[in-house]
Amino acid sequence: MTTDSHARLARLLNLVDREDEHLLGVRERLLAGDCSVSPDRVRGILAADSGIDRLESFGAKFGRMQDTIMDKLVPAFLTCAGEKPGPAIDNLARLEKLGLIEQADDWLQMRHLRNRLVHEYIENPDDLAPALQRACHFTDRMHTDYQRLRGYARDRLAVEVPGNTGN
Repeated sequence: MTTDSHARLARLLNLVDREDEHLLGVRERLLAGDCSVSPDRVRGILAADSGIDRLESFGAKFGRMQDTIMDKLVPAFLTCAGEKPGPAIDNLARLEKLGLIEQADDWLQMRHLRNRLVHEYIENPDDLAPALQRACHFTDRMHTDYQRLRGYARDRLAVEVPGNTGN
């Protein structure tokens, strides 16, 4: 555990703070706080350029935050905690065992869902509706798990966490 690893983790926490804020904001603009998504609702979203823009923004922000947490933040977090990071699935299992994330499997599902949102979303509103609904709910999971990691880094790893995101 070095000053460099603490500084890297602090930078990543700051980055994910912003990603979290932006993802929650675009989700609100896209779905107005209602994660119930039907195919008809998706057709309505896709009927307007602003809806398509919000959907694309949501998919991109969902994928970016999920990637940043899994691929960058979690390994940096484990390093600061004195653990040796490994493959993503092992890292997630370790965090679940420590009680720092709710379910490792949710994060693996998020990874798969991210790919669908980014690459397949306009093809079929009937397929997009359940994917978008799951992504909406997974946004809450990401937020909650991230806040738990952030709080642990601040309180137990003595990482200077910039700002306050409602923790």
